[in-house]
Amino acid sequence: MTLLINEIFTSIQGEGTRAGRLCLFIRTTGCPLRCTYCDTTYAFAEGRPMTQGEILEEVTRLIGPPTSGPNAPFVELTGGEPLAQAGSPVLMQALLDLGYEVALETAGSHDLSLVPAAVVKIADMSQCWLESNLDHLVSGQDELKFVLCSEEDYAWAKAWCLDRGILDRLDVLFSPVWGKLDPRWLAECIVADKLPVRFQLQLHKLVWPPEKRGV
Repeated sequence: MTLLINEIFTSIQGEGTRAGRLCLFIRTTGCPLRCTYCDTTYAFAEGRPMTQGEILEEVTRLIGPPTSGPNAPFVELTGGEPLAQAGSPVLMQALLDLGYEVALETAGSHDLSLVPAAVVKIADMSQCWLESNLDHLVSGQDELKFVLCSEEDYAWAKAWCLDRGILDRLDVLFSPVWGKLDPRWLAECIVADKLPVRFQLQLHKLVWPPEKRGV
């Protein structure tokens, strides 16, 4: 089995409930979406084919063999859109079988039922969101992320979550688009509305230049 891979690197997890952890990222090539806020457009086409064996060998080299415990090596598939490649669920299962903790960053535009249940799914609310994917997000494990570009986005995301009762069962992330929505405004709205969501910033863009790759 071969996948198109844009880059494999270790960094600090910059987003979500696991922010701050050492993480190995496998960034796949290709995405059928063109979200206006995308910050990895270079992954649309850049990359090279790698066999599953080559990928697993690189994972072990960069982050070490799997171990148990709260500080076990953490691996995340991101993109691009990993689920645009049919081999991604197979790779995630192989990583789980080796004993790694595995996460998936996805736009939610592809069927999450194909993803191994033990994978931590971080699903973005994209323009092509599949409503059926709500049935495949596991309470206490998976995360639903709203990337917000404007005040209107905030109002829509809040209403969407409240209408579906999502806040009672899932970790929901509200993230301002870098350079577009004022983080302070968003934080103050969440506090004023007593909204039980997780405010998040992209930590890697605070530590390194926002345009830097491989972090």
